[in-house]
Amino acid sequence: MTAPPGGRGYTCGQRLLETAAMVCFAGLAAWSALRLARATGAAFPAVALGAAVLGWALVDLLSGVLHWALDSFGSVRTPLVGQAFIRPFREHHHDPLLMTQHDFVELNGASCLACLPLLGLTATWPLDAPLALAAQAVLLCACLGALLTNQCHQWAHADASATPPAVRWLQQRRLVLAPQVHRQHHTAPFDAHFCMACGWFNRPLNALLRRRRCASR
Repeated sequence: MTAPPGGRGYTCGQRLLETAAMVCFAGLAAWSALRLARATGAAFPAVALGAAVLGWALVDLLSGVLHWALDSFGSVRTPLVGQAFIRPFREHHHDPLLMTQHDFVELNGASCLACLPLLGLTATWPLDAPLALAAQAVLLCACLGALLTNQCHQWAHADASATPPAVRWLQQRRLVLAPQVHRQHHTAPFDAHFCMACGWFNRPLNALLRRRRCASR
């Protein structure tokens, strides 16, 4: 993997786009949550809790698959996704601590942008059946979880003294990505432990990627 050309490459135009995406994300997520609350009534807390667990697990799996794909394919010059998505991942491997200096927009803007089509669904599809309610709830929680994924990733690289005590408590219980777990991804040969939310799916994804590598030899 070669270093990204031209330095960090985070432009003003990209920042404006990601800022706008974050505003849209907030509006669509709030409207989706309001629709879900109205549709479920008194059952909303139970529905939200169950969806949060399933959504967080789904985000962990998808973050691992996406991380692997962006590490493995394309370049910073790839149209549409090169600068916004591939560049930060490639940059991160050459300077893992650089992301600890990113502000909220640079850290999370791309995630918000990627989630907008999904939030468009959660904000508009009919909630007239139990399956539709469940799917909307899980998808909404997955989008909210995606917003937290890069923050969990940043905490996994931050100095423990700079990490809030509540976050360290969650890391110790593997509810969010723990530094000792993610550290294995930054250890040669750098081909495992791709999940960035909590690491629950690292083991099965590692096994799947090992079989893929063996089959390709």
